[in-house]
Parts: sequence; structure tokens; C-alpha cells
Amino acid sequence: MALSIISTRRTSTATGSFMLVVGLSLATTPPAYAQTPTAIQTFTQENKAACAAAGGTPKILDSYLTPVDDLNDDGTADYVTDLAGLECANAWSYFCGSAGCPVTVWLSAPQGYTVGWGGSAQAWRQQGTQVIVSLHGQLCKPPRIGAQSCDVAMRFDQASNEPEGTTGARSAAKPATVGGWQLRQAGNGSAVAEVTGVGSLTKLSALCLRDRPVMMAALSEAAGARPVVFTFAFADRSIDVTGTAGTASQKTFILDPRTAGLAAALSGNADTVDLRIAGRDQGLLSLKGSTSALRGALSSCMPL
Repeated sequence: MALSIISTRRTSTATGSFMLVVGLSLATTPPAYAQTPTAIQTFTQENKAACAAAGGTPKILDSYLTPVDDLNDDGTADYVTDLAGLECANAWSYFCGSAGCPVTVWLSAPQGYTVGWGGSAQAWRQQGTQVIVSLHGQLCKPPRIGAQSCDVAMRFDQASNEPEGTTGARSAAKPATVGGWQLRQAGNGSAVAEVTGVGSLTKLSALCLRDRPVMMAALSEAAGARPVVFTFAFADRSIDVTGTAGTASQKTFILDPRTAGLAAALSGNADTVDLRIAGRDQGLLSLKGSTSALRGALSSCMPL
């Protein structure tokens, strides 16, 4: 599968994002979603649990899940989820903020559905075999003020190539994320730093949980083991952090940011860090904006 960024242009602003996954069980997903792929059903239940943990009441709206025409040219329909369509009553801004809401493109594959792209978007639409997302200005390349957002058109078929002059395409050998770290307020009032993941990591979040610094890594597929080693390979050193499964699905892992000075290293001067999960290379995780975001989220429970 190849992802190609086709074009960009300016447009308008809207709302924003956060997903903190916790291990709670909720009511069964409505019948309309019973036939959707298992990966998306798990993703949905985890986000409903996150809403409930923030004191909200989750409700799936019609705009949450959209089947789209075959994007990766394998003869099977694909899907897009948009957390703007997962209402969180009494914690209304839990998922969304100034950068938009989490949008995820799910592509069919022999082993099941996988994430083709995921990130904060103010809006999205399908145009032929392309998915076009509208990004907050600071997530555009080059970055601009938030009001000057941009449209990014993406293709996921095998034959797609990045046209000359465009930026941000995912390389098969060394993929990199589209945006950087953001700081937002969760439904319970706590500050949360987050970044869209790379490879099988869909989101990495950091916050103070009952005066304890915590990082939470959400994966698009089960890791196959409860303790998993996350390796952050910087130019001068590598930091191994053992993640403990926070859900039975083994798709959410809790990391201690104090391990080997991980939080301090992530908030250093590097622009990216090479990420490996259980020894498998995931690509380059963005560190853009990590200094201010991590300090804002963790300053009350650990020094940086």
C-alpha cells in the first residue's frame, strides 16, 4: 500500500481532537455497526469508553462511520471514521478542538483492516479514489496560522506516486506523520499532550493521572503480548520503554515517561524520532511542538 499526498490549497477553520483510551466496557455498538470490521468495532468501543471515563455519554451519529469506494484497489470497500460523529454528551469537547476531530482511513488488507491514515482534521471528503482532509494551519506544510488551513488530497493505491513539489507523503520504507504535538484540555479539565502516530501506532498521549505522569500508546492492531517494548531511537541514543497493556484487546499500552528520561528526550531539540514497537520499525514519529505540549501536560506531576 502506498499513500500519496496529491495537492494542497487554503480553506477555512473548524474544530479539534483528542482520544485517550482506557480499559472500560460499555453497551454493545448499535446494530448498524455489527457487520463492520472487527478493528473498527474495537476502535469504536475504546473511544466510547474514553468518553464515559471523561464523564460523558457516548452516542454514535450517522456521520461517524462512512463506507467509501475501494481506495487501495484491492476490490474491497474501505471505511472512514470521524470522531465528530461520536457525540460525547456532558463532555462535548472531549474529542474535538481547534485542530479538528480525529479522522481515520481504514484500508482492507489480507490480515484485516489497517489504518491508512489517521490525524486531526477539520473536515474530510472523498473525491474519486482520493480522500481529501482539511487541516489546521499549523499542521500544513509549511505551517501557517490556524485560520489559514489547507486541503490535503491523499491516494492509497499501489501505483500512486508523490507529485513533484508536494510534501508529507508516507514513504513505505520510513513513514512520517503529517502533524505535530498538540496540547488540549480533556473533558475532566486535565491538560493532555498528543501526537498522531506512525506505523501501527495511531496515537501517543501524555498527561498527569492522579499526580502521576503517564503516556498512553494506542495501536491499530493487537501487539500479541501484554508487555511490549517501545524503542525511541534518537540520533545519540535509544530509549527502551516497556509498555503494559491497558485493555484486553492489547491495542492500548501504558508507558512511564520517566523511564530513562523519555519525556525529556521527546521534548528536546530533535524534529523526529525513529520508533520501533516489539523490534519492528514503525517510522519517524513527529516531535514538532513536543516541547511546549509535553511541558504543558506534565509540568504539574514531573519536571521537564
